[in-house]
Amino acid sequence: MNVVIAGAGSIGLLLGSFLAEAGVAVTFYVRREEQAQLIREKGIQRINQDGTTSMYDVGAMTDIRALAPTALWIVAVKYAGLGDLLSDMEQATIENPVLFIQNGIGHIELVNNTAMPHVAFATVEHGARRVDDRTVSHNGVGMLTIAPTRGDKRLFDKLGRAHSALFPVSFHVDAEQILMRKVLINCMINPLTAILKVKNGELLTNTHCRTLFDTLYAELMAAFPEIQSILPNEAVVGVCEKTASNQSSMLADCLAGRPMEIETIVTAVIRKANERQRTLPLLAMLETMLYAVNRTGGEV
Repeated sequence: MNVVIAGAGSIGLLLGSFLAEAGVAVTFYVRREEQAQLIREKGIQRINQDGTTSMYDVGAMTDIRALAPTALWIVAVKYAGLGDLLSDMEQATIENPVLFIQNGIGHIELVNNTAMPHVAFATVEHGARRVDDRTVSHNGVGMLTIAPTRGDKRLFDKLGRAHSALFPVSFHVDAEQILMRKVLINCMINPLTAILKVKNGELLTNTHCRTLFDTLYAELMAAFPEIQSILPNEAVVGVCEKTASNQSSMLADCLAGRPMEIETIVTAVIRKANERQRTLPLLAMLETMLYAVNRTGGEV
């Protein structure tokens, strides 16, 4: 089985390491030749939760037309880079099965407007931190949940071979539901950690953070009550506990002065709530604060 992973950030590297460990032939599609050469020469490495390091030989390329024509694709780029990637894939006539992994929900419309014949979406709840161009730290075990939406759904079954105690894989029939579940988790964790400058676990251990956390949960569930059955408060607490020492992706971007994924996570959820004639006052305030500090390197 051949898999192409577009994007060698924290999630891309984590997925690549576990797939390679399961015997899958993994090739990364990246933008920078410097990163591609480093991965080809030294492979990728995963820092495990017990402190050990695992190394894996994988491929890496910057030429999209040189990639295996029959490989299953996993797209693990941020929303800001998704449009350009989809354009590249269209020009290269990529008709392979493609699994999209995103933090938000703004990408669904972009993907649905493509002619890709075989599409699935997935959510990842692992804690992962990119250390450098070839290294990822696995900071918490979560779930990879895959939901095929178009074409031959059986093409994605092969990804189940990576299932293990440290990398559980499950399949779901409703992509929109699992994506909404994940984006609401992100709405609870990412904005608060980015603004308060705390790691995920501190949302539970700091009394004032926990008050905001619980208030935000109640607000979101009032707007999206149908999600509460698959996202009880203790489930979000569990994500924070499993990734307690992790910086959220939004906090990491904020501290590094990179643009945060606000629109596809926070703004998209507020827009969906407004369509239901629901308001999210706390989340809306957090949204304003996030836009105020976006690209500033985290100065509040």
